[in-house]
Amino acid sequence: MAMAQIDSREELSEGATFRITAREYAFIANIDVTGAYRQLKEGAEELQASVIRIPRNKLLTAQGNQSSGYTKKRGKLPSDAVRLMNLTAFCDYVESEGYIDIAFSHVIEPYITMLKDSYTTQVLISSVRLADQNSNMLYQFIRKQYSSGKKTFFDIGVDVLKDELELFKIDNGEKVYLYQNFKDFNKVFLQKNIEKINQYTEINHLEVKIVERVARRASKLRFSYKIDKESEGIDIRIPYGFRG
Repeated sequence: MAMAQIDSREELSEGATFRITAREYAFIANIDVTGAYRQLKEGAEELQASVIRIPRNKLLTAQGNQSSGYTKKRGKLPSDAVRLMNLTAFCDYVESEGYIDIAFSHVIEPYITMLKDSYTTQVLISSVRLADQNSNMLYQFIRKQYSSGKKTFFDIGVDVLKDELELFKIDNGEKVYLYQNFKDFNKVFLQKNIEKINQYTEINHLEVKIVERVARRASKLRFSYKIDKESEGIDIRIPYGFRG
């Protein structure tokens, strides 16, 4: 709803904020105002925690042009670099008056206001729809593989995948992977987030299967998928992450 207030042909004015009221949201989502405010508050907190991952070759400048990946302090970024950017600069919620205010981070503004049909804008829109961090990270990792030329599938080791998705903790200086039992990993993490990606993004028919085992344990997986080209760049601006 905040994105619906933006003219994608023009740059955002510095410090621009976008207000969403519980009454407006209740009307659109067909729920009561109390429930609408609760969902808006939760959605704002999720947006504030959202991180967008964009490969170096997809970076834009502040003017919406393709970036060379150059930074003043460090020089040119390596070709395999991925930049992590926060979606919002801040989110305010005012319970007494039933509204939230959202300000997008300045580094993300070009992806909202310029080149609406670009890869990066599609990633932004889909990431907002997902909202959940786990499904968001899996989605962005799959898009990264797609951009690297793996247009219909890719194979990856289970532990390598967990590294990419940061599914580990450091215990006494040692890395310990989460979801040690693959059945739990598949049910609690993979299938749950695959369902969300299939439902809310341009990635369709996303599936995962075991292609290699070591000592009867799953060691390598294959992700297969299709990208719905017709939906890429479609500006559906009510984030699914705000919906009940």
